[in-house]
Amino acid sequence: MKPKPKTTPISRRSDPDELPVREVSDVSRPRSFVFYGRSGSGKTTLSSTFPKPLLLLDVRDEGTDSISDVDGVMVMDVPTWDDFEDAYWWLKKNPKAYKTVVVDTVTQLQQIAIEKILRDKKKDVTAAGDWGTMTKREWGDVAQLMKTWIVNLRDLPMEVVFLAQDRVFNFDEDSGDAEEQLAPEVGPRLSPSVAATLNAAVSVIGNTYVRLKTYKKEVKGKTVEKQKTEYCLRIGPNPVYVTKIRKPKSVEAPAFIVDPTYEEIVNAIKGE
Repeated sequence: MKPKPKTTPISRRSDPDELPVREVSDVSRPRSFVFYGRSGSGKTTLSSTFPKPLLLLDVRDEGTDSISDVDGVMVMDVPTWDDFEDAYWWLKKNPKAYKTVVVDTVTQLQQIAIEKILRDKKKDVTAAGDWGTMTKREWGDVAQLMKTWIVNLRDLPMEVVFLAQDRVFNFDEDSGDAEEQLAPEVGPRLSPSVAATLNAAVSVIGNTYVRLKTYKKEVKGKTVEKQKTEYCLRIGPNPVYVTKIRKPKSVEAPAFIVDPTYEEIVNAIKGE
């Protein structure tokens, strides 16, 4: 019988005089947000209300016309994954250059992640991401890449906003690999595992939508019905739409906000 090898006891740091603790109410850090919805539902406009200076990473969205008159917004085109990483490392080295960074959209960011994985494998990217063009392992590589960089971006010392298209109901449980399908609930349009990581990483998840509100107005002595367009953001608990708002337990989140802004969302978190 061989003798047991000698083990070295685990060394321990000397006990500190005090732990570096603070009141939880004193904890303050930048927040991260996900806003998803159909094109034209106000995602980019909402993001432009965030603290300035603001850097908008235009990931093949080209939807900046709606905020062309907003001061303090800078735009960087992000057509490739390398461009995205370059933007991140610059922000990492220059943390005080911007108060907010916006990814418009993270749905397209996943697409360029797909193209990167396929290019790295010397594969054709013409139909990248279409049904049957990728293996299960390749989808896993895309998911891992996205998860890592979502968290990297979230951890930057500034407000971070992810914009996404909404998810389409086309999940088929009998059609092969679920990683390349869209989950059957309404939320950010991403593969299920990437969406789960994004949703867990952020402080607020909101669904943007447009509604027509009917109201009555006196016109030349007659009461007539008029309609006006309202841009809204779902943030309160919802049985259909993925929503989330990290707030004190004592604060009741509104179901939705009409004409939402950064300030109104922060007020909702504080219960004001």
